[in-house]
Amino acid sequence: MFSITPSVRSNTADILDTFSQLEDDDDDPPLTDPVGRIASSRVFIRTADLPHMKLSVRNIQQSLSPSKFPLLDYFHQPSSDPPLPTIPHDVHESWVALDDGTTGMGKLGGMAPLAPAVTSALVQTGLEAAMTKSMWTPNGPTMKLLSGGKWDGTIFQSTNDGRPVPVPHARGSKEENDALVWVGEFGHKYYGHDIPAARCEGIVNMSPRELVDLLLDSSRVKEYNKMSIGREDIMIFCNDVNRVTKIIVGRSKPPLLGKTLVLKSLLHMEELPAGSGGGGGGGGKQHCGYVIVSRAIVLKDDLDVPVDPKVLNSEMLMGLNIIRAIEGEEDRCVLINLNHLRSPMIPVYLAKKLALGAAVNFLNDIRTSSKR
Repeated sequence: MFSITPSVRSNTADILDTFSQLEDDDDDPPLTDPVGRIASSRVFIRTADLPHMKLSVRNIQQSLSPSKFPLLDYFHQPSSDPPLPTIPHDVHESWVALDDGTTGMGKLGGMAPLAPAVTSALVQTGLEAAMTKSMWTPNGPTMKLLSGGKWDGTIFQSTNDGRPVPVPHARGSKEENDALVWVGEFGHKYYGHDIPAARCEGIVNMSPRELVDLLLDSSRVKEYNKMSIGREDIMIFCNDVNRVTKIIVGRSKPPLLGKTLVLKSLLHMEELPAGSGGGGGGGGKQHCGYVIVSRAIVLKDDLDVPVDPKVLNSEMLMGLNIIRAIEGEEDRCVLINLNHLRSPMIPVYLAKKLALGAAVNFLNDIRTSSKR
């Protein structure tokens, strides 16, 4: 079972800087009516299973002046009350607002104070889960591939050292198409804990930058997802070269399901920490890749949307793509995909098989895309 241990990689200072910028932004409406602003927030997310949230929330609260900034539920402190009356109340849940109530469709900006803490906690929790070997059980074919020890220097290597990883197979070899898959369970007892997760790892013949650009571009989803009927960016918080944060809605039509599968998620990308040395002999920083994390969100707008029997809303409890640079090769990378998906129509006993199949298909479809 997976448990969290404190990470040496902390973004608390970045979170506080971002919060300060949000509150000091002259383009934002003054906080004379903070209650009105939180009432206008549209996007909410679950955070109870993210242990790194607690420290970040405490630091943000300590930076506030209670007389000037009253601590508001969702905005400055998580709340167990669900943002929609259609969601069952869970006293152990922690809901947080992601937008500050000023952001329109497709508009850049408007993050709520705790939103940077959410993205930081998601990244840290996702990276720790992906690299905790004891959490994962390989399937039969993967056990055979691992038995020779060739992959030992690549899999489950910490991202904290800031280094590219070696790979056991050369470009053009048959073995470079290995797909390593594991099934695992999160050790918490919060929402979705009973649903198995899948982990997949393999080599992709694309540079880390090429792959991250492909996965971030909503207009290109159909290049690697045959079932997709489109993905839309509905709210953009940050869109820099090495940091992207946005709200997306993806739609797909899985075969035999007879329904449109809809995923509404927070998507966040940032660079993996860079290591020193190896910068072409100049002693500079060594780029080692990117991480993309996603999680289901709740839109207040959905309260007024009629139920469509042809639509199935699923939830990405934890979606993670780690794109790692390879030692000495700029045009290849290692892709690690962690997928923890909840779908109301899929029984738990089938979820394991479907998750493993989906993970392998995703990796192979990315590889096919790289050949175009």
